Amino acid sequence: MSTHESATLSPRKRLILESATKVVAAGGMRGLTHRAVDAEAGLSQGSTSGYLRTRLALVSALAEFIAAGLIDSVEELAGEQQAGEPVATVVEHALDLFAGWLREPEALLAKAELAQEAMRQPEVAEALEPARLRIEGIVGQILVRAGVGDVQTSAQAIIAAMEGVLASALAKPTAEREAYVREVGKRIITAFVPTVG
Repeated sequence: MSTHESATLSPRKRLILESATKVVAAGGMRGLTHRAVDAEAGLSQGSTSGYLRTRLALVSALAEFIAAGLIDSVEELAGEQQAGEPVATVVEHALDLFAGWLREPEALLAKAELAQEAMRQPEVAEALEPARLRIEGIVGQILVRAGVGDVQTSAQAIIAAMEGVLASALAKPTAEREAYVREVGKRIITAFVPTVG
């Protein structure tokens, strides 16, 4: 999911975190154990604990991995902002981005599970924070250029709403998900940026 993370992780640790993503997507946070990750990765028992000794270390590393992937995926959108693309074009590309996340449902499911875990574990919340701030900043930039007032609150509202849309999309048949995210997402954004509609 993340080119940045791929560049900084060893192949073995990347395999462990990709496998942890699959384990959480399939069985929730309760299913995340060192043994389950070893099995998913096809590694000998004890391999994951050799890299991440405690469950908290495993959960925090997974949160950082997912967050880094989210940050990488929004960088192109940030570049368009800086290049001065029209707001309507950037919004369409933002919807492309959200729709694209549906093609990695395991990462989306793992992120949703980690968001729940973050309510109980400050370390997990801290690991997810950079991605939240980066996405909020980019949405905020779109709103500034569109002349929207109260940018921070509006950006937070759009992101919270889109997280809900993505979560509900995963409960729909695969063939319906992308259209649903685009249509509902555009309705949400145009509520804040009427000129886009």
